[in-house]
Amino acid sequence: MHTRISRRRGFTLLELMVVITIIGLLSAVVVVSTKGLPGTARKAAATRDLRNILTVAEAAFTQTGRWPESIEEMAKNPELSIRLETIPIDPWQNSYVYDLSSGTPAVTCLGADKQPGGVGEAVDTTIPKPEGGE
Repeated sequence: MHTRISRRRGFTLLELMVVITIIGLLSAVVVVSTKGLPGTARKAAATRDLRNILTVAEAAFTQTGRWPESIEEMAKNPELSIRLETIPIDPWQNSYVYDLSSGTPAVTCLGADKQPGGVGEAVDTTIPKPEGGE
């Protein structure tokens, strides 16, 4: 009777080190490439809200012949056939700025710093864009 001793084949230390190194490199690439996405997503959400507010203001103007005085009016006025479901808050938990001083509405998100101006996530976004502005 011959009994065979089976030899299990496993991974060598070198193979494991190569695989771990590759996984580390791929992880580093993913982290670097997704670093700015949260800020980009917040900016996109704010722009979507600004467009929505302006669309509701235009619908209210079409229906009533006058621009709404505030975002609150666009949400709470039962006479409007198209209203905001709630009073929107920007992604940094601030109120949007609704301005009628030019005769037509402009809606602004002040960004992360909650103040006019700024750079990066703190930059303001206004719709429609001011004359001569970005």
